[in-house]
Amino acid sequence: MAMVEKAKGEIAEEGSSAPYKIYPEIYRHINYPDGTVQIEVILLGVKKEDIVVKALPTWLHLSAMRPGDNVEYAADVSFGAEIVPEETTADYKNGLLKIQAKIRDPLRHAKEVPL
Repeated sequence: MAMVEKAKGEIAEEGSSAPYKIYPEIYRHINYPDGTVQIEVILLGVKKEDIVVKALPTWLHLSAMRPGDNVEYAADVSFGAEIVPEETTADYKNGLLKIQAKIRDPLRHAKEVPL
């Protein structure tokens, strides 16, 4: 990057401005009978390697840089149900990110109490 002179003799790196943050279009569907949550996110112009997805039991963090125009898609989204982060999968194709998470069964590790 080239150095440029700003007003009053200040020097800054050219193109070093912070990215424009955009909240992407997000669609969520909770399927209780199937025990899954599906989230679809539109990320046009983003490469797969520039996407970061992190899952917590109740939240999803998404960050994706769009090269060339200094735009960052960013969102923190509620799953709407408690999920199992270890069983969450994602697929990105043609500008559409699809995330599927399994809803946590609250009785999965429950112990039966003898009477």
